[in-house]
Amino acid sequence: MNRTVFLLLNCCLLFSCHEKRTGGNIAEIRIPAIHVNITDTSLRIVNGVQYFGNTLFSGTIESFFPSGDIETSRSFYRGRQEGWSATWYPSGVKADLRYYHLGEKDSVHTGWWSNGRLRFRYHFSRGNYDGISNEWYSSGKLLKEIVYVNGNDVSGKGWRENGKPFMNFIMRDGRRYGLMNGQLCYSLKSEKGQYLPALSDTSGRRRPG
Repeated sequence: MNRTVFLLLNCCLLFSCHEKRTGGNIAEIRIPAIHVNITDTSLRIVNGVQYFGNTLFSGTIESFFPSGDIETSRSFYRGRQEGWSATWYPSGVKADLRYYHLGEKDSVHTGWWSNGRLRFRYHFSRGNYDGISNEWYSSGKLLKEIVYVNGNDVSGKGWRENGKPFMNFIMRDGRRYGLMNGQLCYSLKSEKGQYLPALSDTSGRRRPG
């Protein structure tokens, strides 16, 4: 992507307000249209907080490939990541797009393979996985689908690229039931809605889950 075009588009984006719901209220945060190269020696991180000199940084930090094309863009407000963060492949194809609010992962985070196909799509709320998270092979076939609630996985499925399942589990009372990495730890629900104990091997010992 041409650097000049990118900066113009980014300025338009950053002058707009970022709106996120926090505790039922909408917080509007305006990111200043200040762009700093990641190589700038005035940038420093103190206890996980981004400074520019002795001032909490508000603006966008960017890095570039030797060709001059954009590589990364991360926006900050008062030292913490805020709004959209993105990275690109040398070819100009976008590698990922992530959202942060008050320094925490939030909203939807999406990634792509260098061929442009989806690589992952995660949902976050206040720094925790929350909702459906998917991953794909570079071929476009689905790799995983895991459901989270407030950072805890409640169910998940996974497939090898040939379509065979290697994971199919649900959580109940803090324990995993189902198939994990090709091994049956605990049986999934039976047709009567029962949870069956783990299978045993020939020595009578319970198979690891």
